[in-house]
Amino acid sequence: MYGVVLWSDARANKAVFWCEDHGDLAYFHGDPDSLDLSETPFDAGDLVQFEVYQDAKLRKAFNPTIVKSKADADLPEKLMQHSNTTVRDTLGGDVLHFRPRKTPPAALRQRNLAQPV
Repeated sequence: MYGVVLWSDARANKAVFWCEDHGDLAYFHGDPDSLDLSETPFDAGDLVQFEVYQDAKLRKAFNPTIVKSKADADLPEKLMQHSNTTVRDTLGGDVLHFRPRKTPPAALRQRNLAQPV
């Protein structure tokens, strides 16, 4: 199967591919210890060829190779812009990006303190 890299983490040897069949995303998680640092790691927009298998509810990729580097480097940004427009048009609001809280809300802190150790 062919796909485009939407996200990657070179140090962890992980990537997420948008597949040519427009089905579920394919998740790649290679062994970080076997990462060949002389090779170019995946980057957003790279066109890759890989094999897929279903693991529980996730589609997983293995044996990926880069077919063309930076084939569509701005694809992740295009998808975000499209999703923002679609959500705004259909729901009348904006996409709110996840930002973890630095501290839990006061009610949660109090509840955690009240639980026996």
